[in-house]
Amino acid sequence: MKTKDLQIVIIGNGVAGNSAASAIRKNSKEAAITMISQEPFPEYSPCVLSKRYISGEMKKEDVFLKNFKDYSRDNVKILFGQKVTGLETQKKKVILETGTVGYDKMIIATGGKPLVPPIPGVDKEGIFTLKSLGDAERIYNFNGKKAVVIGAGPIGVETSISLKKRGLKVSLVEQLGQVLPTIFDQEASLIIRKIIEDYGIEVITGQKAIRFNGDGHIRSVVTDRREIGCDMVVLALGIRPSMELAQKAGIEIGSLGGIKVNGQMMTNAEDVYACGDCVESRDAIAGKDILCLLWHNAKQQGEIAGYNSIGIRKNYSGAMNISVVDILGTYAVSISHTMESFKEVVLKIIEGKRDGYHRLLIADGIIVGAQIIGRTADIGPLISVILRRDNFDNIQKVIREGNLLSKYLWCYRLYPYIK
Repeated sequence: MKTKDLQIVIIGNGVAGNSAASAIRKNSKEAAITMISQEPFPEYSPCVLSKRYISGEMKKEDVFLKNFKDYSRDNVKILFGQKVTGLETQKKKVILETGTVGYDKMIIATGGKPLVPPIPGVDKEGIFTLKSLGDAERIYNFNGKKAVVIGAGPIGVETSISLKKRGLKVSLVEQLGQVLPTIFDQEASLIIRKIIEDYGIEVITGQKAIRFNGDGHIRSVVTDRREIGCDMVVLALGIRPSMELAQKAGIEIGSLGGIKVNGQMMTNAEDVYACGDCVESRDAIAGKDILCLLWHNAKQQGEIAGYNSIGIRKNYSGAMNISVVDILGTYAVSISHTMESFKEVVLKIIEGKRDGYHRLLIADGIIVGAQIIGRTADIGPLISVILRRDNFDNIQKVIREGNLLSKYLWCYRLYPYIK
C-alpha cells in the first residue's frame, strides 16, 4: 500500500505519539494521521510538572510544547478529549465513546499511569497522584499547609522541593533505606539527601505508609513506626504501563506488565505498533526486558514506530536509563545501572569529588553505570562510551599516553571522570 493511501491512527498525545507522527510526516506528506487522546490538551511537557509548575515558577501556558494550530499545520487530525473504549484489531477499528475510527496502521502510545497502593484511606480528599497536567493543576490549586510526599524517586524529590518552595511544611517518606534508591547508590544518595534536608524538608527513609487517617479529608499518614500529621499527600510511588486497552484486545503483554514489542516496535497484532511508557523495552546494556519509562526512550521508540508504520524499516537499539534530577539547582544524573543490578558481579568502583561528585561502575572492563552530581554539562561522551561498551583500560591508555589522533580526542572529555 502506498503511503498516500495509509490511514494511521495514533492513540496517545505524549512524546511517543507525537514523535511517531513527526517521523511519519517527515517521510510522507500524504499519509492520513489521526491522533486520539483522552486529555483535552495539546502536547505538554510532563517533565516540568513536578519541578516548576506545581511550585508556581511556571505558568500553565508555558507547559505546552504545541498548540492546536501545530497539528493542523502538520495535517494531523486530532480527536482530543475522547476516550478509547476498545480496539478491534481484526476489523482494524478503534472504538470511541462517540463512534469508531478505522485504520490501516495503528500506533498505541497510551503512556503510563501512577501507582496507587491499596492502603486503607487512600481515597480520602487531599491525596493526589502526579502524572498528568490535570493532576498537577489539582495539586497547584490545593491550599495546604503540611504535605507528606510518599516515594523518594525523582518525582517525589522534585515534588517535595516544589511544595517547600510554596511555603508548605514537607515530609518525604521512602520505604527503602535511601532517597532515589533505584537510580543512585548510597554514596551519591547521601549527598542528595543532605541538600534536601538542608533546605528544610524532613526526609524519612526505611518506613512504609500503612494507613491514611481522617474523616473524609486526610489528617495524617501512619507508617510502620510513626504518625505524621498533614492536610495533603502526594503519592509518588512510580508509574506503570497503561496497557489495558491492548490487553483487552488480545495483544500480548510481557512478563513485566508492558505491551510486548519486537525491534520495530510491532506487537503480535497485525499492523499494530506500540511505543513509550506502555511497552516493555530491551535493556541496551544488560540485554534483558525492563520497564524504562523515561522521556528520551519514549521519543526514540515513537520515531521507530512511526518509521516502520510507513514501511521504512528501523530497529530500536534498546532502552537506557538516563535520569536527571534537579536538586535545588544542583543536577544529579544517573546513567544505566546501579550496584543493585550487579549483586553477583565484582565491580570496580571509581569515585571522585572534582566539581561535585562522580562514580563509575565497571564490570569486566566495561563501564556499566555512572552517577554524577554537579558536573553534568559534559556527559555526552560518557553515555556514548557506555552504549558502545568501550574497554575502560583502553580509554585510560589513550589519555595516559597522550594519543592525539582525532578519532581518540573524545577520550579527553572523559578525563575529569576517569583520571
